[in-house]
Amino acid sequence: MSRFIQSLERRALLSVSTTSLASELSNVTTDAATVKADLATLQTTAKADLKAIQTDLKGSPKSGGLFGKLQSDENKWLGKLKADVTALLPAATKSATYVKDGNGVLATPNNNALRQKVKGDVTALGSATTTPLAKLMADSSTTGLTTDLNALTSANPSNTALSGAVTTAKTDLNNLSGKLVSDAGKFATAVGALKTDLTSLEPIVPVPTTNPSLVGDYKGTLKTKAVAFGVGSVTTGFELNITSQTINSLTGTLTVSGSSNSGTFTASELSNGNFTIKTTGTGITITLNGSVNVFTTKTGLAPGSVISGSGSVNIAGFSISGSFIATKM
Repeated sequence: MSRFIQSLERRALLSVSTTSLASELSNVTTDAATVKADLATLQTTAKADLKAIQTDLKGSPKSGGLFGKLQSDENKWLGKLKADVTALLPAATKSATYVKDGNGVLATPNNNALRQKVKGDVTALGSATTTPLAKLMADSSTTGLTTDLNALTSANPSNTALSGAVTTAKTDLNNLSGKLVSDAGKFATAVGALKTDLTSLEPIVPVPTTNPSLVGDYKGTLKTKAVAFGVGSVTTGFELNITSQTINSLTGTLTVSGSSNSGTFTASELSNGNFTIKTTGTGITITLNGSVNVFTTKTGLAPGSVISGSGSVNIAGFSISGSFIATKM
């Protein structure tokens, strides 16, 4: 039973909505702005701390080489972090585009081409943050800069002002780079949450189901194939009265062109609405290949209301085939 419920939820009872997608995108956008601000704060503070150290080193010419190394290493470090963030943040722009695709599916849920596009969106989001975040985490280590800073204080043990500036620089580098990585992780999580929502809008995977139910009395027509250029086609009565349904069978009466066959038919219905029905009785064989509407029709008919497709009927050696359409009474 859980398999049937899951299939129905995937088709008609989606927990995703335009509101939830908008909320997810808002989280992504907000977190992206936070990461961008974190990087700017880290860059500004690091440069200010470096300037303070340089000021406190005045009168200590022997430390010029050590300061130069610190400055060079810090610039390279900041450059790496900037490149990592630059590679990470485009996931926000992609998210905005993919939400539009998701909203399109919600507006036209039977548009499988758009669902297929969403599937590509989900794949793209799956890798949009993984590599940049991993690289940012690796590059954020301040070990090398700490070594440079310690070398400066070791070379100037009596310079208390320098010692204070170095301590401040260490604290700022550790705290601000840690905040950058933490917020980048939150951003990646927000993108992942959006990805999860969009995943439920991917193409429907056809599985055996009984939803929507085919139980009911369908009445319509079967139009036989034309001999040539539309000439010779005949429209005849078609009725399928189903009293019960299982995963692989239907029970009821099938009537075509006045000829009926009752009983249990070999049949299968898939979650994309496609179905097959075959029944063989005394002097009659009927085969139907069609689909049932899995979404509400444009005219407001509920799922399971309309069946259509192609079929063939062989009665006492006389065969007819064509297309059929019928509506549940």
